[in-house]
Amino acid sequence: MKKILLILITIFTIGSFAQKKQTILISSKYDFQEKKNSHNINNMLKAILTSNNYQVYFEDEILPIEIAQNRCNALTGVLVDDSNVFVTKVKLQIKDCKNNILFETADVKSREKESQAAFIEVIKLLSPELKKYKPVVIQKKEVTESPSEIITNTNVKYQFVEIANGYAVMDATPKVILQIYKTTNPNIFIADKFGVKGVFTKLVNRGVFEYYLNDKLVVEEFLF
Repeated sequence: MKKILLILITIFTIGSFAQKKQTILISSKYDFQEKKNSHNINNMLKAILTSNNYQVYFEDEILPIEIAQNRCNALTGVLVDDSNVFVTKVKLQIKDCKNNILFETADVKSREKESQAAFIEVIKLLSPELKKYKPVVIQKKEVTESPSEIITNTNVKYQFVEIANGYAVMDATPKVILQIYKTTNPNIFIADKFGVKGVFTKLVNRGVFEYYLNDKLVVEEFLF
């Protein structure tokens, strides 16, 4: 009964993803910034995009599993600074996962001499510019068939032990039950379970191991 409930929840979650807001990933530090969120630019940009009905995440935070596993399920917002000594001038580019520019705002400008005040002004000016963009919402195809099996390992808490190029996932015995290896994405790992290979996605306080067994997808969840 528990497995059936989990499958139904999964189908509902995946099927309803198409209803979600457009997702945009932004940086917490763009090339022209000396440190993260300098002048509060990045937090303000997130707030402006959110107020324009977008789902917004910083690229270096833990992402939803559908975005972490496939960046093409989200767009990217790139802030371009063309300022000079006389004027603060920026524009926002919205790109797809292949780095194609789908939309670019006009340059927004401020002649405020104090940097903080100038950036506050130009970021605010991006809001009406964003309303000119009419995105085609990235949709995820509805799932009509559930995965063959969803296994939730709730009977024990697991822990990470660092090994070469990754981690060993250990139970309370302690016994190694899975080995995961780093990729270029800090939340995505190549996983090996005694010869069964798949993908491991690290989320907040849990991990998801996905692999194929006899041509059927198996999803295992580990709580930490």
